[in-house]
Amino acid sequence: MSEGRLRHAIGVDVGGTSVKLGLVRGDGHILTRRALPLDRALQFSAFAAQIGGEIERMIDADPAPVAIGVGIPGYANPRTGAIMKPVPNAPPLAGGSLKASFEERFGLPTVVGNDGVCATAGELDCGAGRAFQRFAVLTLGTGIGGAVVIDGQVIEGPDGLPPEIGAICLDPNRSDLPSRVPGTFEFLASATALLRRYQFLGPDGHDVTTTKQVFDLAKSGDEIALRVVREGGRWIAQAIGMMSNMLNLEAVILGGGLSLAGTFLLDTVRPFLEGFYWAPFGRPPQLLLAETGNDAGIIGAAALGLRGLSR
Repeated sequence: MSEGRLRHAIGVDVGGTSVKLGLVRGDGHILTRRALPLDRALQFSAFAAQIGGEIERMIDADPAPVAIGVGIPGYANPRTGAIMKPVPNAPPLAGGSLKASFEERFGLPTVVGNDGVCATAGELDCGAGRAFQRFAVLTLGTGIGGAVVIDGQVIEGPDGLPPEIGAICLDPNRSDLPSRVPGTFEFLASATALLRRYQFLGPDGHDVTTTKQVFDLAKSGDEIALRVVREGGRWIAQAIGMMSNMLNLEAVILGGGLSLAGTFLLDTVRPFLEGFYWAPFGRPPQLLLAETGNDAGIIGAAALGLRGLSR
């Protein structure tokens, strides 16, 4: 059992509509959880105080937490915790540092990281990535994010920036999508993209308002929904092939909202993978579903907090 598994941390998952918190054991088990709606009108100081009040209610647990991890839908300077660019999904994050605020208030080391990096740390320490040293996590949701693990370490770039997996160019001929990079992974295969595609193609497109409905229709045999989901599966397989050819990945773990489709998603992606993976002496990466599920943000943030203790 690793050192991190013997300790507890508080994980904070800042999302676009809510903030979820949990006291997390080192093996990923959530002992206590709390949640509050995200008030987009709050200034940073009030926002930090609000989250701090929820942490206060968990801080006296036995055994006590030894770190705090915070996952955000954006980028924070790893040394200061300050937001490096505006976060449209969570405006209250601007103007301060949750790392500085929580370390001053609670005296606990605090790490603030990108939500995709947090999800990857959670899968590495507590989920489907435990059996691998070299893998990627793709968070397939409203957008597309994730990170890569090499030799058991989550890889970050200069200043802690996460990889921009969603910005991989898959179709350079696509000029109809709103991005500086043409035909990006995110604008072709995210939940938002698949819903938009169905609404464009489907006769009842405007009656379908969620990607879950698109997948439910596909599962029931709806031809247009099947076409949309298969197109998405092909794009996902292409991105996986590109990453695996470069990095020789053992596995790719699919998380985010699309992963809630379960094995139907895996069965949609897998047949296309062989066409994009070049491995004359190897094998395609294992394709797996994330195990941390809806708690990925909390568990991953806590894992990142515990990992920060060894830096």
